[in-house]
Amino acid sequence: MATKATNIAAIEKALGEKWEDTRARLEAAGGASASHKELADALYPQFEGKVDSHGWWVQGAVVAYEQEIGRRVPGQRADGTFDVAVSRTIPGRRSELIAKFASLIDSTLNEVALDGDPRTSETAKRSFWRANLDGGIKVEAAAETKNEDKSLVVLTISKLPSAEAVEEWRAFGKEFLTQL
Repeated sequence: MATKATNIAAIEKALGEKWEDTRARLEAAGGASASHKELADALYPQFEGKVDSHGWWVQGAVVAYEQEIGRRVPGQRADGTFDVAVSRTIPGRRSELIAKFASLIDSTLNEVALDGDPRTSETAKRSFWRANLDGGIKVEAAAETKNEDKSLVVLTISKLPSAEAVEEWRAFGKEFLTQL
């Protein structure tokens, strides 16, 4: 069953052409019989040097096309899994919030066991906590400074098996971030 992609207007504006023209380009590149990578590889050079951040917009156009032809539903990745992210701006320094996040985790997250040890890291802009969970699920908490006394914390859960799991993890993530 085909799904209407919700970001068509943004793609049209960014690529500077009507969706029908972009769809025709994708169909000429193999359409439904081509893989995501094949479609993106065919479209990529057509916008190189003509569109800012063209790689990002090409990916978005291919995903929208795949949604239209029923290959994937909104939120679904090319490998069939799903991702969800929740965020909240919280008082505190980014590294302290990631440490607090880590302290709230025992051997499970949302009743799913950790698979190996969590990892933390920092860049000039963000602090991270990452872990793998049973079933191949991946979790990342990232915090970045918004101003001197607040940080944005984004909790991303990826490789979820279904759209139903997305909603379960979204609710869990929103509630979990309130503990920070």
